[in-house]
Amino acid sequence: MALDEDYRSFRDHLSAADWAELLRIGGPFRCAPGAALLNEGEGGDHVFVLTSGLCKVVGARADHGRSLLALRAAGDTIGEQAAIDERPRSASAFAVVECRGQRLRGPEFTAFVRRRGLGTQLTGYLSMKLRSNGSMISELSRSSARSKVAWLLCRLTASAGQDDFVPLPQRDLADLLGLARSSVAASLADFRALGLLRTEQGGVHVLDPAALLDEIHRSR
Repeated sequence: MALDEDYRSFRDHLSAADWAELLRIGGPFRCAPGAALLNEGEGGDHVFVLTSGLCKVVGARADHGRSLLALRAAGDTIGEQAAIDERPRSASAFAVVECRGQRLRGPEFTAFVRRRGLGTQLTGYLSMKLRSNGSMISELSRSSARSKVAWLLCRLTASAGQDDFVPLPQRDLADLLGLARSSVAASLADFRALGLLRTEQGGVHVLDPAALLDEIHRSR
């Protein structure tokens, strides 16, 4: 398992001028940690453009639980698929930490893409999302609990820009990965003993991101 270093957000696909115009459309939104941006199966075509924070995209499982499908950070968009195909939401999205950005109506987003001639860029971004999601799901399904925890901590620090601090308690880390809290606690204890992190009230401070990244492969 590895971080997807080739992944590029929607902002990365646009020029600075295009991104600036996108942020002038619609209105600002703020989403508190744990709050839903989208709910699977619901209608609606609003598109959320993230300028800060981190969201988890999850899908319903047959056992009524949820599977982690993707993590989205600043520069990403959420909900654009429904704006394009006008179908119900295919997944749910929740804020992991506080999220901010712009909320656009579907027609506003599609008009922006047409006006700026960004059809190719949007197609490339959607394709990259699908590839990244598929790779992550495949890797997580065959990785050990220890490897999953190492991967998630590396991914969260890389995406959220929190100065190597992950502001999530153990129960939230366990929920993101679909693991028992005891498995997450055991993995964190191992990494703490190696000097790779420090657990604090309300989160985890990663002390050695490079060494923790190595643990992803060592722990498979």
